[in-house]
Amino acid sequence: MAEFMIKSADELSKMDAEGLAGYYTELNTHKANEMNALIEAKASKEDIESLRTELSESRDQQMKQLNAVLETQGLAIKRLSAVEKEERAKNMYDGVKEALSHNAEKLSNLKAEDKSTASTSGFSFKAAGTMLISTNVSGGNVPVEQREAGINNIARRNPFILDLVNRGTAVSNVISWVEQANPDGGAGGTDEGAAKNQADFDLVVVSESVVKRTVFIKVSTEMLDDIDFMASEINNELIQLLLLDVDSQVLGGNGTAPNLQGIIGQATAFAGGTFAGTVDNANLVDVLTVAMNQIMIANHEANNIVLHPSDVTALKLIKVSTTDKRYIDRLVDVAGGLSLDGVRIVQNTGITAGTYLVGDFTKSTVFDKGALSIDVGMSGDDFVQNLRTILAEWRGLQRIKGNDTTAFVTGTIATDAAVLETP
Repeated sequence: MAEFMIKSADELSKMDAEGLAGYYTELNTHKANEMNALIEAKASKEDIESLRTELSESRDQQMKQLNAVLETQGLAIKRLSAVEKEERAKNMYDGVKEALSHNAEKLSNLKAEDKSTASTSGFSFKAAGTMLISTNVSGGNVPVEQREAGINNIARRNPFILDLVNRGTAVSNVISWVEQANPDGGAGGTDEGAAKNQADFDLVVVSESVVKRTVFIKVSTEMLDDIDFMASEINNELIQLLLLDVDSQVLGGNGTAPNLQGIIGQATAFAGGTFAGTVDNANLVDVLTVAMNQIMIANHEANNIVLHPSDVTALKLIKVSTTDKRYIDRLVDVAGGLSLDGVRIVQNTGITAGTYLVGDFTKSTVFDKGALSIDVGMSGDDFVQNLRTILAEWRGLQRIKGNDTTAFVTGTIATDAAVLETP
């Protein structure tokens, strides 16, 4: 092994940082070998301690000289504590040497420059700055956003007609009933020896068929698996959509399958009768009052008035006259329940604004053919596309018997008010 040559102070002053770091690495290795040799030769404790002290002092001196060179060349190195110097000196020198090796070309350029004009422009360092969420955070939200539970659902109206009518269960696809029709004759007085009074009527069998109303959602299996509330949310959505559809059909279905026979389609049209052309400044109150009378003279009694919320608001704003500014006394609002002459007013956007429906809703019955069902299956390419089809289905019908259609009156507010208005 070649003998290690100790360089003089003059020689060291002429070395650049890379050469100096390499020299000190070799020097420390040489000194460490000397220490090992003394230990193996079982040298005296004084000789070993003397060499250890020399090593420690030498490393301190090396650190000062190396820092001085690095500062001259525009670089800096963090000074280590005494303990770190003892434990990590060699690794530090190796690291500096590697760093200097990466910047050898820049160091060489600096060395070639005049020392009076040398600068650090050849090196790039990240300048410390103010830390901001907008500039120092990437790849996600820090802090993590607070997620409220559940979903903000689309605002929809509540089903209401199903709460006003009777409910029944269909055990067949067709429900039939018998109606009395075409009455003739009647009761009357009879003279002695004279023929008694005769009456008769026809019996007519009428039927209504069950129809089907459905809705489905197609969803990926990943969405069902990865979002824990998705299945129940879809079920709730399907049930709501289906109930709203049935509710609309019960109110206004046209009776052509697969549509239900709706109440409005079977109700009696408004008739002014003896009140036509007799009411000054006819308004909604007058129309509803005459409609309830129309039901009464048909031998029924109204129990509900159905109006759009805007028409209910207009009803509340009607005043008795323009002079005393009093509102309609017959319009009573008790505990949030509005009524006119004791007949409850039900408001819902399910009925068209500007129209109304008055009736005895016990004369309508909705029959359910089985329970509302929700099924999950595959349709078309669902299997190869990892999709599932979730289907909600309702079967049933709505019926009003022929002799009870006069228990309902419907019409358009403006048109029927004009019928009552004085010429």
